[in-house]
Amino acid sequence: MKRESFLYRLFIGILLISISAVAHGDNEPNLPAGNLNLQLRKIAFDLGAIDNSSGLINDEDLVNLLNKNIFTSKKNNHSLSANQYMKLVERKDIEFYRGKIKYYKSLERYQWPMIAPIKLRLGLRVKEVAKLRWLLVKLGDIEPHNLSAYRESIYDPSVEEGLKRFQKRHGITVNGKLGTLTLSSINTDPSVRVAQLQRALKESLKRFDEEKEYVSVNLIDYTLRISKNGIEQLNMPVIVGKPTSRTPELSTVVTSITINPTWTPPASIIYQDIIHQVEKQPNYLKNNDFVLRDYETGLEDPNLAGMDIASLKTKLKKSALVQRPGIKNALGQFRFTIPNTGAIFLHDTPNKSLFKRANRALSHGCIRLSEPELFANYLINKEPQETQLLFKKALKNSETIHFRLTSSLPINIVYQSIWIDKNGRLQIRDS
Repeated sequence: MKRESFLYRLFIGILLISISAVAHGDNEPNLPAGNLNLQLRKIAFDLGAIDNSSGLINDEDLVNLLNKNIFTSKKNNHSLSANQYMKLVERKDIEFYRGKIKYYKSLERYQWPMIAPIKLRLGLRVKEVAKLRWLLVKLGDIEPHNLSAYRESIYDPSVEEGLKRFQKRHGITVNGKLGTLTLSSINTDPSVRVAQLQRALKESLKRFDEEKEYVSVNLIDYTLRISKNGIEQLNMPVIVGKPTSRTPELSTVVTSITINPTWTPPASIIYQDIIHQVEKQPNYLKNNDFVLRDYETGLEDPNLAGMDIASLKTKLKKSALVQRPGIKNALGQFRFTIPNTGAIFLHDTPNKSLFKRANRALSHGCIRLSEPELFANYLINKEPQETQLLFKKALKNSETIHFRLTSSLPINIVYQSIWIDKNGRLQIRDS
């Protein structure tokens, strides 16, 4: 009798747990492991394209549903096959995002506590600290500990360090204080993070060719990365367009490298910046190696010392302003061509000190690289041996030389608010 009573209570307990899980939406479709249909349903479930109430859907319809959900743009004619989706589930970045989506969905079952603004100091004991500690544990910034209710409410070094880790992951000033940005980010409901992760997963699924490397530039965290099979190969800080001349989102390829490029500033830069410099310094153009190149003959006039604004504007009607290659050239030693309609490219810069700034939205729209030679070598090492030798020789000269790449890498330039860093940690930017 006791055994039957125990089994009955066990059955009821399991049933209640199952009902609770379904009610909170964190159950995945329950089909045999290894089933193609199951795997496709799981991807669709993680993306939010279906939920637990969805009935049986055949493989073809699931693939169509996924493609419609991922490739939303009318201009985008791409689609993936069932086999391609099966290869993608093994990629590290895809696996990471899906794991985080599952975890943040599990956090949706909680009533997310809201931290009130308080001035933190070591030793402070208040209820808000216990809530903060709980949140930081759930978000992975503090290791779980078995503490008494009394100790949980004390702001100790472990909470301070956890808060600093949280701030660092969210691009917030690391000070262990509950400022406005920190409070806003830590009080964000998990459902918001699920939506952000789903968007990031879609972007990763779009890059479906698991055999190729991909260059990505995140305009939010000012970083260029090269990834292969979801694993980061190269990472460097970049400078991007300032708010008045934002770098556009692009999906294109790197087609060529120019060593010792010339620079022909567009009219916007000439009339917004260069002319003002000439007003302040009459020898600005000469001191910075500018020449005027006649549109018809191609002949260069280097005699720009002391040129006044009126004369310059007159000459610009028939000539292009060009900056010669060299240490003063705004493009530095390297320029990387990426086909687009906005005259955007990647390049070196002689002003390396700007890469130390936290906010690097400083350019007129093009992307400046902190380590352009490293990027150039990565690209050129995929070329034939003869091209590599010519490239090394060109680095020693001052002549302008173009290298068209036969192994052009895809490049995605995006404003991405959530991503995986080189240490496998989730990074989030809320502003």
